[in-house]
Amino acid sequence: MKYDFHHRQFTETGTKPDKLAVAGSDLDLDWLTLKNKVEALSAAFKAIGIPAGHPVIIYGHKEHLFPVAILACMHSGTPYIPIDKIYPQDRIKKIIEKTGSQVLINCSDDETDLQFPVTINNHLEIKQISTPDYTNSIYHFPEDPLQYIMFTSGSTGEPKGVQITRNSVLTFTDWATKDFGFSGKDVFMNQAPFTFDVSLCDVLNAFALGGTLVLNSTETVKDQQAFISRIARYQCTVWTSTPSFAFLFLRHPEFKSSTLSSLHTFLFMGEELPARTCSILKTNFNTARVLNAYGPTEATIVTTLVEITDEVIKQYPSLPIGYPMPGSELLIEKSDPSAKEGELVIVGDHVSIGYFKNEEFNKQKFFLHNGKRAFRTGDLAYYENSMVFYLGRNDDQVKMHGFRIELNEISNVICKHELIADAVTVPLKRNNEVKKIISFVTVKNTIEPATLKEQLIPFLEKALPYYMIPGDVVIVPEFPHSVSHKIDKGKLVEEYLKAQTG
Repeated sequence: MKYDFHHRQFTETGTKPDKLAVAGSDLDLDWLTLKNKVEALSAAFKAIGIPAGHPVIIYGHKEHLFPVAILACMHSGTPYIPIDKIYPQDRIKKIIEKTGSQVLINCSDDETDLQFPVTINNHLEIKQISTPDYTNSIYHFPEDPLQYIMFTSGSTGEPKGVQITRNSVLTFTDWATKDFGFSGKDVFMNQAPFTFDVSLCDVLNAFALGGTLVLNSTETVKDQQAFISRIARYQCTVWTSTPSFAFLFLRHPEFKSSTLSSLHTFLFMGEELPARTCSILKTNFNTARVLNAYGPTEATIVTTLVEITDEVIKQYPSLPIGYPMPGSELLIEKSDPSAKEGELVIVGDHVSIGYFKNEEFNKQKFFLHNGKRAFRTGDLAYYENSMVFYLGRNDDQVKMHGFRIELNEISNVICKHELIADAVTVPLKRNNEVKKIISFVTVKNTIEPATLKEQLIPFLEKALPYYMIPGDVVIVPEFPHSVSHKIDKGKLVEEYLKAQTG
């Protein structure tokens, strides 16, 4: 059995209905049960009377119902917004308030204080406490319906909602199922939060091909032995993650082909793939493929792909991010015509229709190129041998552990604390990889550094996701400035490193 995303139906329903479809953190589902739950949840949407274009909130972590709910939304044509319960409640409430969603699908057993007119629990029971008001929260585009809104870090201190349409999802799925080299026999290891679109790659491939999706909770992932044992138990064949996530396991004695013989492909995305990580991995798994992909959330998961062979590693000290997907175009916009590199611009049907209710950023980032949607990524890149190579960011956005982080958002939140006069947040890098995020602050009154951290960190934990909490907060008397009257962030890092080594 598998799912046809074009026709919105399960196909080959008589073929292995008892095959494992989803292994959740709570329970496992076979394909027949998956089908029944998807259809039951779609029927619940009709019973509630959700109008076309109104997004539902999917709330949870790695429970079996989360990908079921995603598929049910795609099956019924209902837009959705994924929210992981590990996010701070303040951030979650901001997203809910901004979108006006009236329906919550709670995939978790945990009780939540989130108040919705209608809630569907993990037993697919409908609880309605008031009449939903859909008046001002319908975002319907009949020619290409909205499929999901994924909220990412925003430089203004507010999360940005990336709007992805049905046709964009179909464009990616058609490419992935054709060119990534997977089949219905594959078992996909899924560990990225569903609020991070890396996770959606596994979901779409597994369901479109008739494979198996194995979900791994944060608690499991933190216990390396438990995580490796789970991969072995379910005989996972495809590992999808950021490079830094895989790097955490490279020294584990059982992270090798002799123990995890089922793994035949490592698919990396979300951040730059270091050659050293790739080389060690290929030593541990000498027959496995290593695929490197690139793409921002605004271009539906990824938009380039290349297999990293031994020959590629030998030829390129910095590994390529790949060839553009069919039907897309990658442009290099150069401020200096003689330069090799420039800002990477993605053109194609998989590009987002824009940020949710954010016309200012939409004008800056999105435009039409030869009649197709285009997105200015803010990434520096260049072409060599028809492949694209990534050089880093051209603004204050960074990636750490695969998560996209707007440094200005961290600073804006810090400045809301009563003790803080001003803040600047910078990345600490090694070999062009972000290892730590540091916030430098000036304070309104004299205070001991330890006392400040004791008050500031809990404040930040209520407003920011865990991966955006600075690794260090440093009090400075004032910020150094360059000759162009800009804050000299390089000087701040230099003085910080001197203090650490001195």
